[in-house]
Amino acid sequence: MSTTRQSPIAVGVDGSGSSLDAVGWAAHAAELRGLPVKLVSAYQVKALYTSFVALPTHIGSEEHTAAESTLAWASLVARRSVKNPDALTIMSESIVGPTIQAMLDQSSNASMMVVGSRGNGEYFAELLGSVSTAVAVQAHCPVVIVPGSVELDSSRGPVVLGIDGSPHNQKAVRLAFDEASLRGTELVAVHVSTDELISSPDASETDRSDAIVSNGRTVLAESLSGWSEQYPDVVVQQKVLRGNVVEKILEVSPRAQAVVVGSTGRNGFSDRLLGSTVRSLAHRVDCPLIIARG
Repeated sequence: MSTTRQSPIAVGVDGSGSSLDAVGWAAHAAELRGLPVKLVSAYQVKALYTSFVALPTHIGSEEHTAAESTLAWASLVARRSVKNPDALTIMSESIVGPTIQAMLDQSSNASMMVVGSRGNGEYFAELLGSVSTAVAVQAHCPVVIVPGSVELDSSRGPVVLGIDGSPHNQKAVRLAFDEASLRGTELVAVHVSTDELISSPDASETDRSDAIVSNGRTVLAESLSGWSEQYPDVVVQQKVLRGNVVEKILEVSPRAQAVVVGSTGRNGFSDRLLGSTVRSLAHRVDCPLIIARG
């Protein structure tokens, strides 16, 4: 993943505990990368005004003031979440308009878009439904869904990577190696196979298991080829598992610092993300879910 001083880590804020957890994670991630963090609050003007002339200045002022107050508090949370608060560059912006469009617009100039898993009002109440799905599918950068009370300690657990072997999955591979390297931890690369890969219905259980393991090892070897040379500091553990994708990812991620997945793929993990799988993982995983976009 390319990171520059001009590409901040953007985080959606609504004042809820969950969004503030996202702020803390985003600030820590920005510090690790030497990037600015941008706090974004989207709000709707509740007052109805139908005149064709310009809106009076007082229309929306209450909502704007509330958004600015929320951003000021979030800025304090961001500084408290990093080791060197004075070195962290914090930007903020309150935006009038629909949440989804605001987040998508911000993602075009961000290195990451970070959101919490639940919160106040429309913004986060729908996050695990239409908002998260829309952002995960359409964002121009990686999307991070942060669960409540996430730990920021860099010594905690590995980074887990879901691999399906598609060319698109290489974005997730790069992002996972980058994350593991920055956090000084190992990478657990997981490929989940199903019986769909076995063409013969008469194959024995042993033959099925052997074929699944063999295919999985091939997928992992091809997907990870060359990355260890680029990230020699990252120790990689490879796992071939069989069964339900969500359940197997959850099995290997109870202590993970993050779970990284792709957004498109072939007959496996990533192409199921766009619907129920992303919501299921975001509901149940106890660490940030990072969806490779851009």
